[in-house]
Amino acid sequence: MNRLENEMDIINPALMLAISRMRENNNLVTQNKMIAEALNARFLVPCVIQVRPGTEQEAKRNADNTMVHFNMLQTKEKEKFFIAFTDIGELKKWQDDDKQNGMVMGFDDLADLIRSAGDQACGFVLNPVTTNVMFRKEIMMDILAKRDKAVAEGKLKKVSAEEVKELKKEKADKGMGEA
Repeated sequence: MNRLENEMDIINPALMLAISRMRENNNLVTQNKMIAEALNARFLVPCVIQVRPGTEQEAKRNADNTMVHFNMLQTKEKEKFFIAFTDIGELKKWQDDDKQNGMVMGFDDLADLIRSAGDQACGFVLNPVTTNVMFRKEIMMDILAKRDKAVAEGKLKKVSAEEVKELKKEKADKGMGEA
């Protein structure tokens, strides 16, 4: 895999635990916990990065001279899904290739990717070789709409990654959990 920015830092133990607990006891509480963890997770998303023809000599790569094609899986019913992984180990179970490119994306990024694909994508599959959790487009859009409504109503507050780190540190300093 070509070096992703901090690829080794992409691990999602809280999400994996939430998925495991949901599978053990599938109910609204465990589903909502898994969804909450997925919304906060960072994923490794495999892709093919190509140089646009005629721009091979340009030293700096950007959207004007680079094409990105994201890998997809197709079901027996001919539905196509983007692929995402919780960590590098899960990605290597799918394809252990040092030349594999990828991007680090969040749930919102994947939703944007799926929206931009129109009717060519039905959603994304998380860790297709092992946990194989499918997020259908309709469900994703519903999750995001509910979250955005809660934010607008003041029931939820969007925070940056830095703010999350700070909150976790404060919690750990008070002896209420890990940093």
